[in-house]
Amino acid sequence: MLFAYRKGSTPMHRAGALLKIALLTILCICTFSGSTTGTKEFLARTSPCLAASLLTFILAGARPNSLRQLLFVPVMGLFVTAFSAVSFSGAEGTEAAVISAGFIAISREGLLYGLQYTLRFFITALAAQSVFETTSATEITEALESVQDALARVLPPLKKYNLALPLALTLSFIPQVFSTWNRVHLAALARSGRPKGFHPVLLVRTASAELQALLSSMLFQAETKRKALLNRSAQETEPAP
Repeated sequence: MLFAYRKGSTPMHRAGALLKIALLTILCICTFSGSTTGTKEFLARTSPCLAASLLTFILAGARPNSLRQLLFVPVMGLFVTAFSAVSFSGAEGTEAAVISAGFIAISREGLLYGLQYTLRFFITALAAQSVFETTSATEITEALESVQDALARVLPPLKKYNLALPLALTLSFIPQVFSTWNRVHLAALARSGRPKGFHPVLLVRTASAELQALLSSMLFQAETKRKALLNRSAQETEPAP
């Protein structure tokens, strides 16, 4: 499943969780920083980020299944490109249109923006996939708690606020979304099967039911985590007898 942890002994598995999280954060900032007006400048700035992302993928084992799980990236990039590039006649910027048919035009600027966004999204998604695949939730929690303890030595008031645990739960909640969606989709297939032919009404009805089940399950899990955090915070702030 997407962003799900898998056991292994790759170099990415052996690297420290704090180092991987820090490098992923830096990579995301560098990838999406800067303007997208100049194509040469964009490629010169993005190429090192792409190389770093591919390096993390290789160090994580270079599994083809990890790439197949990122098929949603070009799909979302296609939607962004379509909404950015398609414009109507008379709108500003249609004089630089690549294709113009009737009242619809495809602008060159919007097309380039969509392609650049897709490349940026792929770079960060591939790096995140490599990090989450090789870092367990326990490792993330311990890494963030080590940072919190180090900061608390310099700023003692930080000891009252356990910020590491909520942040770790937030990061681990991302893989849970895809894991829950996978279980919901499999349950729907087991109950309804795969009908032959193309049935658009049935597809929309099934997708709507799966989405409702996903949202309901994720809200329940979020509420459970919220109560657990409140209980733990109450126990930590309660004075010792």
